[in-house]
Amino acid sequence: MRYLITTVCLLILLLVPAASSTAQSAPAPPESSGVGVRLLDVPTATLEDPRARSYIVDRLTPGETISRRIEVQNHSATTQSVRVYSGAATINGGSFVGGNDPAVNELTTWITLDRPQLELAAGDVAAVSVTIDVPKDAPEAEQYAAIWAEVREEPADGSNVVQASRTGIRVYLSVGEGNGKPADFDIESLTAARDAAASPQVSTMVTNSGGRALDMSGELTLTDGPGGISAGPFPVGQATTIAPGQTGEVLTVLDPEIPNGPWNARVKLHSGLVEREAQASITFPDAGQGAVVAPETSPNATLIAIGVAVLVLVTALILWWVRRRNSVQGSSQRKAKVDI
Repeated sequence: MRYLITTVCLLILLLVPAASSTAQSAPAPPESSGVGVRLLDVPTATLEDPRARSYIVDRLTPGETISRRIEVQNHSATTQSVRVYSGAATINGGSFVGGNDPAVNELTTWITLDRPQLELAAGDVAAVSVTIDVPKDAPEAEQYAAIWAEVREEPADGSNVVQASRTGIRVYLSVGEGNGKPADFDIESLTAARDAAASPQVSTMVTNSGGRALDMSGELTLTDGPGGISAGPFPVGQATTIAPGQTGEVLTVLDPEIPNGPWNARVKLHSGLVEREAQASITFPDAGQGAVVAPETSPNATLIAIGVAVLVLVTALILWWVRRRNSVQGSSQRKAKVDI
């Protein structure tokens, strides 16, 4: 009999990859009533990169192999039979989406686990080794997957519905020679609006102009409002994931008491160590969506660009003058020797 499986996908934990011979212990995840999973090591080379500390993020050349250790934890009060497996994932609509089991892509066929089935007593933990073996003919691209720890509850009432809950670790793997195109993004526009409950919100459109997927976070601050008031900073909402070449919406919901404005809105966004900020003058509508506003050019950035251009021009003129003087002096010396 085929079972209808209801899968409850828990939050993908913020976990830490192991990629260095000198590593530190990863922080333990918060206690929960079910099964948890985390990476055991933090690579010293990426301690300052919050994104690399959160997920398995790597770039490999075709034919290369890496291993990561994960820890599966039973936080419940009963023994749990835990299935550990890899599943394909995609980036869709600003979210990292793990496919329903079985979900297969090229990346999952490269992943093997040394302990795919665990029996954990209450409070127990177990280490599982995850190996990613990239074939020599692998295509040069970034692919996504998740390492899942899943617990199933068999029906007690004789029905054919099996409850399944799982929690996992994201895998971002880029394949290619060298370091590849670095992560980067551009802030395209800001749009003020009010949702169905009349709460003000700001939508920031971001284009991934780099070569790696982004997990966007940040904050929004309002200044120069009615009567000179300010508000914020407000954290952006649920993290937005944007694949290379795609554009995604980063949404910030504000306090319902904030007046319409006008305001000077400054948004600061980051993914890992890549940070960008932009500002624009916005006004919240009484209802619905307001105008789409392009970010203003920063006066400081303009002055810096002008200064750099002037410095380059002056340097070029000095070099030209020095070369011309040396050329003239050389000609004079050669003429003097001929006259003698």
